[in-house]
Amino acid sequence: MNKPRILFIDDEEIVLRSCRRIFAGSDYEIDTVLSGEEGLSKAINQDYDIVVTDLKMPGLDGMEVLKRLRKVRPDTTVIIFTGYASVDTAREALKNGAFDYIPKPFTPEEIREVIKNALEARAGKQRTMLDLMAIVSHELKSPVSALHTTASTLYKGYFGQLSPEQMKLLETIIRNCEYLEDIIRSYLDLSRMELNQLDSFKEEIYFVRDVVDEVLSLPEVRENTRRMTVVKDFSEDVKLNGDPRLLRILVRNLISNAIKYGYEGTGIRLGLEVKGEEMIFSVYNQGVGIRPEDGQRLFRKFERLKQKGTEGVKGSGLGLYICKKIVESHGGRIWYESEPGSWVKFYFSLPLFEAEKKDNSENQAEKG
Repeated sequence: MNKPRILFIDDEEIVLRSCRRIFAGSDYEIDTVLSGEEGLSKAINQDYDIVVTDLKMPGLDGMEVLKRLRKVRPDTTVIIFTGYASVDTAREALKNGAFDYIPKPFTPEEIREVIKNALEARAGKQRTMLDLMAIVSHELKSPVSALHTTASTLYKGYFGQLSPEQMKLLETIIRNCEYLEDIIRSYLDLSRMELNQLDSFKEEIYFVRDVVDEVLSLPEVRENTRRMTVVKDFSEDVKLNGDPRLLRILVRNLISNAIKYGYEGTGIRLGLEVKGEEMIFSVYNQGVGIRPEDGQRLFRKFERLKQKGTEGVKGSGLGLYICKKIVESHGGRIWYESEPGSWVKFYFSLPLFEAEKKDNSENQAEKG
């Protein structure tokens, strides 16, 4: 489980030093900054559970930090530091969406209690939301799947030849079914993952046989409506210690993104190589790519990039966030390379099975 991340913003170093001392050795990850401008930038560009900001600061004050965060990062919990003279302003901050306020000077017990209450409130709110998402998604899964199957059967002409207009209509239905199935899968995956209901287990597996080939056999990949072919640029297989079900979700999400955001009719190339004690898998597609300024937003929850060439593409904004969670749970890392307007290539690494690491090290030593 990831540690809760807390950001403290205050223009007084003595206050920040006190916060670092109070939470030293705690189960929280603590960051501190000395200005509202730097704090807002950090809070927008990184994932924090809680932001604690002083109200009265030179430049960008705490109220403005609160208002901007509510627009850009509504899921971040904001707590206000305030002097006794500005309690009325703190109450105004509560009306604007702050969770609570901490009067200055504060005791270690006071700040610990407020932070604890905020985290408990976040956990309860998240659990309620995720439970609801799981229930609704589960109920929608069967009827959407049935509609998709029926539309695909008609589209393939099993019940007679269709006119061009009828084919076009069915293509629209199939695309919307695929979008809904993507949303449903993502919400179910997310709810199970965040609520620790994945029943995850690690076993000795062959990555290509047990993961990649299983994903490539899915109708949504094999018979995708964008007429994109998926090609393996490798022949070897590697042995891992992992959860095959989670790893299939990972590979499926990356290939689905390549299909959605790639140029219609082009190819998707899958790569696999062994470097040292890890395996590196890649998914390449020609497409609009990713702008450098968008890279830091890419793996956030519910984040969808809006850029020219992707206007008609629908998605949940969860796929890459789930990919990152799965990779990290297996001790790996995920990243990408891109030439905007031309191509993008996603990579992830996973540690090899222990025996495989030893064999690979011996082979490299012999070559050397």
